[in-house]
Amino acid sequence: MKKNILYTFFLFSLLFAFGCKSSHTVTQTSSGNKKDKLPLSYGEQLKLDHTFTDGLIQKMQGNFPEAIDKFKKCLDVYPNHSASMYEIAYIYNNLGKSEEAIPYAQKAVLLDGENEWYRLLLAKSLMDKNRFNEATDAFQHLVKSNPEKIDYYFMLSAALLHANKVKEALEVYDRIEEKIGVTEDICVQKERIYISLNQFDKAVAEAQKLINSSPKEINYHRMLAELYFENKKTDKAIEVCKQIFEIEPNDPQTHLMMADYYESQNENEKAFSHVKIAFQNPDLNIDDKIKILISYFNIPKQSASEKAESDTLVNVLLRTHPHDAKSFSIQGDFLTRDGKNSEARDAFRKAIAFDKSRYPIWQQVLALDETLGDFSSMESESRQAIELFPSEPLPYIFNASANYQKKNYKQAIEIVNSGKDYVAGDKKLLAQFYSILGDCYNAMKEYKLSDDNYEKTLNLDPENANVMNNWAYYFSLRNEKLDKAEKMGLKANQLIKDNSSYEDTYAWVLYKQKNYEEAKKWLEKAIQHGGEKNGVVLEHFGDVLFQMGQTDKAFEYWQKAKAAGKYSDLLEKKISDKKMYE
Repeated sequence: MKKNILYTFFLFSLLFAFGCKSSHTVTQTSSGNKKDKLPLSYGEQLKLDHTFTDGLIQKMQGNFPEAIDKFKKCLDVYPNHSASMYEIAYIYNNLGKSEEAIPYAQKAVLLDGENEWYRLLLAKSLMDKNRFNEATDAFQHLVKSNPEKIDYYFMLSAALLHANKVKEALEVYDRIEEKIGVTEDICVQKERIYISLNQFDKAVAEAQKLINSSPKEINYHRMLAELYFENKKTDKAIEVCKQIFEIEPNDPQTHLMMADYYESQNENEKAFSHVKIAFQNPDLNIDDKIKILISYFNIPKQSASEKAESDTLVNVLLRTHPHDAKSFSIQGDFLTRDGKNSEARDAFRKAIAFDKSRYPIWQQVLALDETLGDFSSMESESRQAIELFPSEPLPYIFNASANYQKKNYKQAIEIVNSGKDYVAGDKKLLAQFYSILGDCYNAMKEYKLSDDNYEKTLNLDPENANVMNNWAYYFSLRNEKLDKAEKMGLKANQLIKDNSSYEDTYAWVLYKQKNYEEAKKWLEKAIQHGGEKNGVVLEHFGDVLFQMGQTDKAFEYWQKAKAAGKYSDLLEKKISDKKMYE
C-alpha cells in the first residue's frame, strides 16, 4: 500500500511540474473578468492541479472524451490555463479534428508564446486544415526561436511550398545547406522547384552539385542524365551516360535509359542491346525485368523480330535468376501464348517446384492439364492444390472433372460435395459444380439425380450453353422430353454460334422428333463448321440421309465416319448390312 501512495505522489508531482507551470501566476486577460485578475485561492489551486492530473491520467489511458472533460473543467477554474488548452488541442488533433484543435492551440500560444510545443501543435493543426499561410507564420517563429533545430527549417519550407511561396522556400533550403552542407534530399527538392519554375540551368546546377560532392555516386550522374533527356538535351544526356559507364559499365538503370532513348529514335537494335545488358545484371530487380517482358507479351504474331527479342530476354532471365519461380512463370506465360502447351506446363511446374505457395501458377498447370487431356496429371496435381489451398474452389472442379474423365464417378461426386461449400457468391462457379454432378449421375444412369443437378445448374447460370447442349443430347439418347431438349438445343446454338458440336446435338434432337429435313440442314452446318472430320457428326448425317431414303448417300457418309473415327458401336453393322440400326 505504501508503494502505491509513493507512486501516486510521484506521478502527481511530475504532472504538476510539467503541466501547470502557467497556473501559478494569474495574467491580465482581455475578458475583463475580475476573477482572472486575482491570484487563485489555495482551494482553487488545489482543485486545478488535481483536475489537470486526472485529465492527464485519462489521456494516457486512452479515455479521450473523459480527458477533454477534465481539461475543460480546469478552464472553468482558471480560463487562462494554457496547459489545459494545449492538451485539449493535442487530443483533438490526434483524433483528426484539427478544426476543433486550432482555437485551443491559438489561445495556448497567445498565453504562452515562448512554449515551443504549443506553437508546433498550432502549426501542424493549421497545416492539416490547409491554412498554409498561417502555418508558415508559426513555423517561422519556431525557426527564429530554435535556430539550431533543422527539422523546423524543413517544416517551414514545406509550408512555404504549400502556400505557393516558392522563392521563400528556396531561401530556407539555402539556409539549411549553410548549416548542414550539401545533401541529396535538399538538392533533389531544389531541382524539382527549379524545374517547376522553368529554370533549367539552376536545376542542372543542383544535380551537378551532388556529383561534385560525390563523383563516384552514379545515382547523381543518372539524375543529371534524366534531367537532360527529359528536356531534350540528348547529346549532353548521352555524354553523362558515358561517364556513368566509365564508373560502372553494367549499370542496368542507365542501360535502360539508353534503351528508351534509342527506341524513341526507332533504333531498335541499339535499344535491344542495352535492354539485354540490363537483363544480364542480377542487381536489376526481377520484377522490373518482368514488367519489360510483359510489354512484349501482346506483340502481333507477324512481328518476328520482337518475338525473337522476347525469347532471348526470357532465356537471359532464366540464366540470371535460375532459382526464382517468377522466371519460370513468365516463361510459361510466353510458351502458352505461342501455343506450346506441353513446354508451358513444364515451365509452370518448375515455378511451383521453387514456390508452391503461388496459387495462380497451380491454376495455369491445371488448365494446361485439361487442355492437353492429361487427366491423370490433372487428378494428382489438383489433389496437391487442394491440400495447399483447401478453401479455393477451382482445384475441386479440376479434380472432379479428372475423376469424371477417368470414370471414377463416385469419387468425383465426393470431391464436388467437398468443394462446393467454398464457393462464395459466384453463381456461375457454383453452377460448374452442379454441372459435374449432372454429368456423373447421367453416366451412372441415375437420371433423376442427373436432371435435378442440371436444373440447379441452369437456375444459377441460365445461359450456360454447354449444359443446355449436353442435357439436350442426353434427353435425345434417352428419347425423353424431346420438346424441352429441342428448346435447349436451339438456345445453345443461339448463344454460341457456328459450333459443330452444338449443331450436331440440335440436329440429333430434331432427328429423334423425326424432323429429318431440319436435322439435315443443321448437320450440314455442323459439317461446314468443322464436323467433316468428326465421326459422330458424319454418322449422324448418314443416319438422317437413310431415313430420307437416300441409302447410297447414307452408306457413303457412314464410310466417311468410320475413316474419321469416334463412331457408334452400330456403325460397322450399318455399313456391312447397308441398313439402319438404332
